[in-house]
Amino acid sequence: MLAIARYALKSPFHASTIVGFLAILSLFVPLVSILSGAIVGLIILTQGLLSGARALLISVVGITVVSYLVTQSPELGITIGLVQWIPIVVLAEILRRTRSMSFTLVSGMVIAMFVVLAQYIFWPDIDKLWAEYLQLMFQGVDMGQQGLEMDQIQAGMQDLVHWMVMVLVAVMYSTFIGTLMASRWFQARLAGSEGFRDEFYTIKLGRGAAIATILLAVISFMLNQDMLIAMLMVMLATFLYQGLAIVHNWSKRSKRKGWLVLLYVMMVIFPQVVAATAFLGVIDNWTDFRARLRAKNGNQSE
Repeated sequence: MLAIARYALKSPFHASTIVGFLAILSLFVPLVSILSGAIVGLIILTQGLLSGARALLISVVGITVVSYLVTQSPELGITIGLVQWIPIVVLAEILRRTRSMSFTLVSGMVIAMFVVLAQYIFWPDIDKLWAEYLQLMFQGVDMGQQGLEMDQIQAGMQDLVHWMVMVLVAVMYSTFIGTLMASRWFQARLAGSEGFRDEFYTIKLGRGAAIATILLAVISFMLNQDMLIAMLMVMLATFLYQGLAIVHNWSKRSKRKGWLVLLYVMMVIFPQVVAATAFLGVIDNWTDFRARLRAKNGNQSE
């Protein structure tokens, strides 16, 4: 990974080549888009917005041509390129200018909440469209042999799609933040510094954002309104990173890395663990768990 990042920083040509190749590869292997976005973020963090824009322009042309040759749809390539890169460009530029991971997280959270607002204003029935699409996919399948009633299947699909739509922006935002952190990790490793680790360990989003999250949680559960719940998911996704910073800090100081691995496994299996970690990040703005860890370790060393 570091070799790819180092190669991309050699020149604008190298950057465009790597980003374009990864973008084309992501058409066939979607997870590669994360690495592609991380390289874009790295270019902006190290060389500025202009260099990043130049690499993106060439890459979008390349992915559009390939998309046209493969699917006869150049719009698909342009859309994939913009969806992959525009958010990471914005986040990386904010981080480059402010040099604050915490400020970048909060800024991205606000932008993501406006995206949720736009989603429910311009595409209010998107969950119904997805549900109809899934029903068409399963139309030819004989569910009667499985002992399932069609009404049960349709109700289950509608519930699934309903929640997918509500968490869509939160999941995408979490992915982009993870990609940005990969960019910052690349930058720190190539510079031979521990800058990324220090920034990650000290993430603190502030009491203002925490109070807003608590208020929105109360209002969301009182009104049971989809758009408000979707915004709450974005806020919790943001505070998840503060919660993870606390856990990583504790793991480093207590030298218990096994618990860290267990946490990530449980987060994949149990959504409740994700929510609990995000809640830990919220209440940390008053309890300051990391200060207590430092004080405890200081007393033990004495």
